[in-house]
Amino acid sequence: MADRDLSFLGRLTDEERFFVGSVYDKLYAARDKYRTGFTFFLTERQAGLARMVTASECFDRYLLFGGHESAEWLMLGVFSEYDDMSEDSFPLKALTFSFRREDKLTHRDILGALMGLDIARETVGDIGVGEDHAVVFLTDTAAEQALMGITKIGRAGVKISEGFDPERMPQREYQLISGTVSSLRLDSVTALAIRSSRANAAALVEGGKVILRGQEIMSCSAQVNEGDVFTVRGHGKFRLGTKGRTTKKDRTFIEIYKYK
Repeated sequence: MADRDLSFLGRLTDEERFFVGSVYDKLYAARDKYRTGFTFFLTERQAGLARMVTASECFDRYLLFGGHESAEWLMLGVFSEYDDMSEDSFPLKALTFSFRREDKLTHRDILGALMGLDIARETVGDIGVGEDHAVVFLTDTAAEQALMGITKIGRAGVKISEGFDPERMPQREYQLISGTVSSLRLDSVTALAIRSSRANAAALVEGGKVILRGQEIMSCSAQVNEGDVFTVRGHGKFRLGTKGRTTKKDRTFIEIYKYK
């Protein structure tokens, strides 16, 4: 790993280098030792790095999966040629937390209860919270801990069952931000998203503070496409919605959804 050229991945922290090394290890184990392996749940940045590493090795026997169709937190599964490449193989479980509507539990409440059991953050995937239930995706081991260890969250009684109903999967909530931009350049879209000047947004991009499609992008002129997800360090996570009309001053109306 020390001699490997990782310049194609851009700037990496020590933690990211360690993660990239673990991905290479899993690729070699699958290819040379016929051993299938899985990571914990990955951040958007880690998932982007994983895609780049697998592409660099021309390795296509992998899946990124988080337990449901639109998952944001994903596990990487790297499969040997002798194992079925299947989402059913992933070592994760969905748990449904049921509670009274008046208890009004939040994402933070549920994550806090899990952390209170010394469950590591990387073993917890998506948490969707509705009015009277929440769906949580965890590694198999973390799911067993939650099943045995949680009967109340704060003062609210909670009943936990395995599995979930896709039709009742709570939807993520967003804050709508709308306005016009001169173009869909990253600095322009970022400026609108964080309600700041374009110069300030450009400084954030050039300083490596913006992650677009899971990659650190330092070019202000990079284009943001409809549906793209981007994160601005210190400001939150966003998704570009549908592009709208063009004004008489040749500016484009866009909608941005900020993750709550």
